Amino acid sequence: MIKNILFDMGGVIFRQTTEKAFRLFKQAGIDTDKYMGRHGQREFFLDLEMGRIDKEEFCRRMSHAVGREISMEEAAECWQGFFGGVRQELLDALADLRKHYYLGLLSNTNPFMMDLTDSSDFSKAGLPISAYFDTMFLSYELKEYKPDIAIFTKALNREGLKPEETLFVDDSMSNIEGAAKAGLKTLYVQTNEDWRLPLREYINNYSE
Repeated sequence: MIKNILFDMGGVIFRQTTEKAFRLFKQAGIDTDKYMGRHGQREFFLDLEMGRIDKEEFCRRMSHAVGREISMEEAAECWQGFFGGVRQELLDALADLRKHYYLGLLSNTNPFMMDLTDSSDFSKAGLPISAYFDTMFLSYELKEYKPDIAIFTKALNREGLKPEETLFVDDSMSNIEGAAKAGLKTLYVQTNEDWRLPLREYINNYSE
């Protein structure tokens, strides 16, 4: 029986505008091929998302990489270019699911992104993303990174969740494979897809 559902954030909960973010980083002078991937970061970008460095250190390293001073505001604008808004019907679906399941957010992310998504600017209702989940498992807080099995086991152990009772929803196949190796049920969805029907079908088929 599925009792818990964990969701990825970018491309699943909010519309992810990767091209915009990459364009902003490139305009700032960053070689996105060197530091960034569509489903994961590298070097000091990865250090930020694994909680090894804070926002201030990220700005210092980004400044060094581009040869000019990068302000906190400019770094935030670049990162938050990934956020393309959120569909109200998906938030409504989360609210409904939460009546029946324990909901968690499990995301590779960083403080710049959470400054936006966990604020009143996240939704038209003025509610932060945390208002829609029972808990949030964030890579920079857990100091683990998808698709490593460790982030899933650490998240489950922290809240006492059983992997066989937990469904993980993500738009990265490598993350789905990592969750499966950790023993979770998994549902792969396309980036920015409306996952309500696939999720309902999965739950109904699993319950039969």
